[in-house]
Amino acid sequence: MSQTNVRFFTARNKILLAVAATMLAVATLIPTANDTELTLPILNFSSDSSEDGSDNEAAAALAAELNDNLWQVEPGDNLSYIFKQKGIPATELHQIMLTDTEYLDLETLQPGMRLGLEFADNGDFHQLTLYRDAARQITYTRQEDGSYQHQAETAETYWISEVHRGQIEGSFYLSARDAGLSEGQIALSSQLLGYKLNFRRDLRAGDRFTAVISREMTGNEITGQTRVESLSLQRRNQTHYAFRFKGHYYDENGKSVTPAFLRWPTQKRYRVSSSFNKNRLHPVTKRRSPHHGVDFAVMTGTPVISTGDGIVRRVGNHPYAGKYIEIDHGGSYTTRYLHLNKILAKRGSRVNRGDKIALSGNTGRSTGPHLHFELHIDGKPVNPVTADIPTDAAVKRKDLASFNDWREHQLAVMRDAASTSGLQTAQNTRQF
Repeated sequence: MSQTNVRFFTARNKILLAVAATMLAVATLIPTANDTELTLPILNFSSDSSEDGSDNEAAAALAAELNDNLWQVEPGDNLSYIFKQKGIPATELHQIMLTDTEYLDLETLQPGMRLGLEFADNGDFHQLTLYRDAARQITYTRQEDGSYQHQAETAETYWISEVHRGQIEGSFYLSARDAGLSEGQIALSSQLLGYKLNFRRDLRAGDRFTAVISREMTGNEITGQTRVESLSLQRRNQTHYAFRFKGHYYDENGKSVTPAFLRWPTQKRYRVSSSFNKNRLHPVTKRRSPHHGVDFAVMTGTPVISTGDGIVRRVGNHPYAGKYIEIDHGGSYTTRYLHLNKILAKRGSRVNRGDKIALSGNTGRSTGPHLHFELHIDGKPVNPVTADIPTDAAVKRKDLASFNDWREHQLAVMRDAASTSGLQTAQNTRQF
C-alpha cells in the first residue's frame, strides 16, 4: 500500500498558514478541534495583539479563508447543492463528474465526509478534494483545457486485530450483534458459514462462535475500513471454519467455502468492444483517460449475471456511467456493472453466483448499447479478463504451505487471544 502522506491543506493554504504561524509570536492560539478529526484549524487571537487591531483582522480573515474551503457533508447534501452554495458554475461539476465516471468516488458521498474546495487567485474554481477517511483523499484538479484530473492518495496504514466471541441465544444475527459485529460483518459471516449449515435448522442455544476482525489504522486513527480474517462456529461436536487467504475464504482443509468466481458477467461470451486500458482515447471526449473495465458488445436487455456470491453494496444512476450496480464479494473482490437499462437487485440484498442482477442498456454517456464490467481487487481496478481470480475450488498447491501457516496462526488467535477489550496488533496480513 502506498506510503504517500495525506495532504489536508492545499499549497496556497500552506503559505497562508505559514503567515499565521509568524503571527503566533504575538498572539494567543486557542485550541479547538480534536486532533483525530480531519478539520482545519480555527485561529483566534487575543485583543491586545497589536495597537490598531490589524493583526486580529488579518488572523480573522485567514481563519475564515481556511475554514471556508472546507465543507462537512450533512444529511441531504449533494454536490449540486454544495456547488450552488459556493457559487461554483454547474459546468465545473459536470466536468468533474465526467472524470469521475471511471472511479465513481463521488457516488459514495455520505454525511460526515469532508470536501475541500479550492479557488485560484482570480476566483475561478480550481480543485475539489474528497476526504474519504483518515487515510484516503481524492482530488479533482482543473486542467488548462477545462477538464479535471483525478488523483487518489493513501497514507501508510496497518491493521489491528480483535477477537469477538459469543454464543447463540436466539438468532445468529442478534447474537453476533451482541458480540460487537457490525451489520456488514454479520452479513458476510452468515454468507461464509451458511454454505455448510442451515442457520434456522442447525443452530442451537449455547452454540459458540468466534470472529477475528481487523481494523485499519493510520497513525493513531481508525480509518473505518474492516475485514473479517477468520471465523469459527462450534455446534455440539462439529466446528465450521472460514479463513481469509489471498482475498478469498477457505475452510480448515483449504477448500473454498464459497463457489468459485465466473469469468464472464453474461450467460454466454460476447465480443469485447473495448478492452481494459489505463490510457484509452475516450470515444466521446477524445481525451486520454483510463478505462477501468471491459465493454461487451451486447444488445439492450441482455441478462447480466453476478460473477460471484456477494452483497449488493451500491445501486445508482450516474450522469455518465448510467445505471449501475456494485457487488461486494467478501474478502478482496468487488464487481461493477455499468450503463444498465434495468437493475433487478436491491441495495443490501444477497446474490449468488449466476443470479440475474440487471439488464444491459445504453444509459449515461456511451456510443451505443453495451455492458461495462469492472473487477476490483483490494480496491484497485484490474483487467477482469486476465486477472488472477479464485476460479478454483481450493487453495493452489503452491500456496498450501503458506495457507497452513496462516491457518495455525488464526487458530491460535481465536483460541488464546483476549476478547475485544484486549486489542492485538496483527502482522502485515495484506498478502493473505
